[in-house]
Amino acid sequence: MTSDTAEQERLFREAVFREMFTTYFPRVTRYIQRNIGDPTAAEDVASEVFQTAWHNLDPHDPFGLPWLIRTAMHKMRDAQREHYRSAAAVDSISHSVEEAAQQAIPHDERLALSDAVDRLPKKDREIVRLTYWDGLNAAEVAEVLKIREGTVWTRLHRARAALRSALGDSTLGDSTQGDSGSGGER
Repeated sequence: MTSDTAEQERLFREAVFREMFTTYFPRVTRYIQRNIGDPTAAEDVASEVFQTAWHNLDPHDPFGLPWLIRTAMHKMRDAQREHYRSAAAVDSISHSVEEAAQQAIPHDERLALSDAVDRLPKKDREIVRLTYWDGLNAAEVAEVLKIREGTVWTRLHRARAALRSALGDSTLGDSTQGDSGSGGER
């Protein structure tokens, strides 16, 4: 490879990474913050995610949001293990559904929804959060969790039914939201 070709490849790699970073960093950071609650720690973990992406980047086959979210899940687990090992405040890493719903739902309903989501089985809870709070479509959720897309739909249907029952609310639809990249109808 000539030096001109190597330079072009380097510039191309940087441009691909810059585009990936600009596109996904805010969403990955929000996902992490919703899961650990601390904005500063969320940015630190997101930076680690993108550092991993940089080191493993093939500019001809760049990573998408599902790979970044899955990497964020691993980095959060690593951070949580480190947190416990260092005996820092145990409750600094906690789930925070309230922030995601704060804008659209009144406080009392937000608390009821948060409690209902927290009572879901872990597998269903994660699918609800990835779909509605993080805006991933069923295919992306399946890729993040390494399960079949049909399994995502089944668990999402079961979770919505449980939430409707818990909240006494028939307004939860059976289709994913059409906006913000969640994939629309099945």
